[in-house]
Amino acid sequence: MLRITNKGVTRGVTRTSLRSFSVSNMAAAHAEDDVLFSNRDLARVVTLNRPKKLNSLNTSMVSKIAPRLVEYSKSSVANMVLLNSNSPKGLCAGGDVAECASQIKNESNPGYASDFFQQEYNLNYLIATYPKPYVSFMDGITMGGGVGLSVHGPFRIATERTKLAMPEMDIGFFPDVGTTFFLPRLDDNLGRFYAMTGKVMSGVEAYYAGFATHYVTSDRLDQLATRLANLQPPALNDQKPADNHSSTVSSQREFFAQVNSAIEEFAATSIDENPLTVEQQKTIKNAFSKNTVEEILASLDQDGSDFALQTKKTLMTKSPTSLKVALELMIRGAENTIRAQLELEMIAATNIMHLRPEQNDFVLGVSHKLIDKVKEPAFPNWYKHPNVSEISKEHVEKLLDSSIHTAKLSHPLLQKFFGVNYKEYPHHMGLPSAKQVEDYVTGNDGSNRSYLPTPAEVVKHFQRATNNKVGVQQKVERILAIHGESSKYDNKYVSWVK
Repeated sequence: MLRITNKGVTRGVTRTSLRSFSVSNMAAAHAEDDVLFSNRDLARVVTLNRPKKLNSLNTSMVSKIAPRLVEYSKSSVANMVLLNSNSPKGLCAGGDVAECASQIKNESNPGYASDFFQQEYNLNYLIATYPKPYVSFMDGITMGGGVGLSVHGPFRIATERTKLAMPEMDIGFFPDVGTTFFLPRLDDNLGRFYAMTGKVMSGVEAYYAGFATHYVTSDRLDQLATRLANLQPPALNDQKPADNHSSTVSSQREFFAQVNSAIEEFAATSIDENPLTVEQQKTIKNAFSKNTVEEILASLDQDGSDFALQTKKTLMTKSPTSLKVALELMIRGAENTIRAQLELEMIAATNIMHLRPEQNDFVLGVSHKLIDKVKEPAFPNWYKHPNVSEISKEHVEKLLDSSIHTAKLSHPLLQKFFGVNYKEYPHHMGLPSAKQVEDYVTGNDGSNRSYLPTPAEVVKHFQRATNNKVGVQQKVERILAIHGESSKYDNKYVSWVK
């Protein structure tokens, strides 16, 4: 059995780490086929199978997936995990929040929602720290809880059918499932923009933004799965016991690189341009750099472009409480570890679930959009705080206060699983990030280079580093258009501008 720690790989996953999943909810017995588990040569396949609900996650599904993942982590013949769907429409439309809201609305069992979120976030943490390659096929609708099942893994495949979003603002909630850790690590405040607007991305946009690490057309996914299922990890060389740790870590790193190369064999050779323009990204970078919702709205007003004003109009339809809670969570998420941030989300979710129904934007939003399915108006009149200016910092702080309802949760809030924690994801398999380009331009990439590169040199460097990954030229040129300044030495060389 493998346990990955911050110091490396050791043995053992305890049975107690599974307790909350193996016996937590008897509902699992009533939906035996909502998740399918199968072997595909050396891969283990987790297939979401609740098509009538667009694979919306519920307690039954979560309580089945987690123990299987731990079981696979211990198996010497299970080399990786593939996550896919039996629904022709998509991977997963999110969590089954309608049931959560119904339980609160009827005041029959408000603890149901808290229990569900705790189990779901434990699963997200398990995926985020998984010791083996975990590959998610984000083909079709991938939203909310489906994003949580995907973005914490190292391999995330978008297709031409992908429709990806975090739409929680529309239901009076906040972007959860660990995304308030993931989103702040996207380039130039894109994470805040996508979270607060709930914008639905195509597969191409998700790929450029960093939600997806690879772009493969949907007709090649089955062939790709076959290729991955036959991959063998490199054999460990015979070494002294003292060398086992470094050998195992090196072997793991090599196998992840091998999986990455195999996926690239099936990646599209060309993709469309990023749907966001350079000017739109500059607007996002500037406006969403502000640390209050009021300042973001004012910045969009000051910008005055059609895109900025439409973005402001979109924000004004969302729950004001949700906007403020989401922004504060992302501010904290930029500094927190993955474990601390998931625990903070769990606290916020629990406090919201225990608000009285007549004061609860979550109940109102879910009832309006998912239970009653009201078409007009598209958004409800949000409870208590119709304007963001009426929501005090103290109100937001109270919703993030761990002393209020945490006693209603199982402790520890997150199980230990593999003992891993971090502030930055350990694997980066997608397109270059703005931070990586910045480090190269400024010579802080370990090269100790003291001269400025030309824009062409920057592009060629990342093409070589990624084996000419599809879209890398467009992505690097976009980053330089936003951050590069070519005023040095006859405009031939690029310097970095924050």
